[in-house]
Amino acid sequence: MTETTAEPLPAAPATLRRRVWHALRPVLPALTAFYAVQVVSYLVIGIVAERAGASFTELLGSYDVHWYAEITEHGYRQDVPLDADGNPEPVSLAFFPLLPGLASVFGLFGMPAAAALLLVSLLAGGVAAWGLHEFGTRLGGPRVGNLMAVLWAVAPGAVVLRMGYSESLFVAIAVWTLLALERRQWLAAGGLTLVAGLSRSTAAALIAAVGVAALIAIVRRRDGWRPWAAALLAPLGLVAYLLYVGWRGGRLDAWFWIQDHAWHMGFDGGELTWITLGRVVAGDEPMWSVILAAVVVVSVGLLVASWFVRSIPLPAHVYTAVMMASALGTGAFWNCRARFLLPAITLAVPVAFLLARAPRWVSAVVLSLACVGGAWWGAYLMAYAELNP
Repeated sequence: MTETTAEPLPAAPATLRRRVWHALRPVLPALTAFYAVQVVSYLVIGIVAERAGASFTELLGSYDVHWYAEITEHGYRQDVPLDADGNPEPVSLAFFPLLPGLASVFGLFGMPAAAALLLVSLLAGGVAAWGLHEFGTRLGGPRVGNLMAVLWAVAPGAVVLRMGYSESLFVAIAVWTLLALERRQWLAAGGLTLVAGLSRSTAAALIAAVGVAALIAIVRRRDGWRPWAAALLAPLGLVAYLLYVGWRGGRLDAWFWIQDHAWHMGFDGGELTWITLGRVVAGDEPMWSVILAAVVVVSVGLLVASWFVRSIPLPAHVYTAVMMASALGTGAFWNCRARFLLPAITLAVPVAFLLARAPRWVSAVVLSLACVGGAWWGAYLMAYAELNP
């Protein structure tokens, strides 16, 4: 009688590890650089905080982090309070639920709300850096991809990537949505945009991008019903939250009402931006405002330059243009302009292409200076100017 030996089963965990390693290996330089930037930035922020006599932890847990922490711990427990004139007062309903919802998961294990918000932000930042690497690599190769991830991390408003703010999470969703559109993964793009609508109102820029991409596909009769499905899915998250706030506020436009009258964040078509730029030219603004004015002007120049990069897909252009309009058309919080511009990711493309052609030591010096300068700038706004970054 011959004894037969059973064939060994495939080592599923080993296969999975190989697949994960195969997927991660190309992006490891970008992820390493991204998190190295975070470490250096925390060191710079700590030095600035110490010199200003401020608490490092309190500095990073200030401003919008308080509101997100309130939602993380208690949910939207407060309806819309009114002042003596019948106008709404600042309330947590102005802040979208995705970030505090994810942070509350870590709260189940006893993690403090501010720490949980920061952890979600840092993890989402890595996902965003991965997506930016993929996006840049498709445009101009791996070096452009690495530069895209790092440029975003050292941008003037990037201090909020080291805080419990929602920018990291939103950009992570946005860049992977744009990649899904480029790959014609319609259901993924629509679903991601739906989720983005629970993160920030600027999901409107993604909705526009998905809408344009779907319209082009429909006109060209490509991919059947999927572009239609993506276009229908995309706005559902944003609409759902706006309707929820409308229900809590007792009026359909409650979120916009709160933004305009409580937070003074209504859209003014760029009036405040123009007025402030004029005051800067006249020498009537403090130095922090002058620096922000330079950031705005350079950003507009980069927007124009990005249209000459032919490899950028049209939906990505649409997304960035709407983000720019939102950032520069907000009627308040001039001090936050650099942060509002942070999700406009294609602005980094012309710079990434330029640095990719330069010697590596040049790009290393430029990015190192930008890292230290950006961290100092964000810390200065909070510690010395006492402004929301």
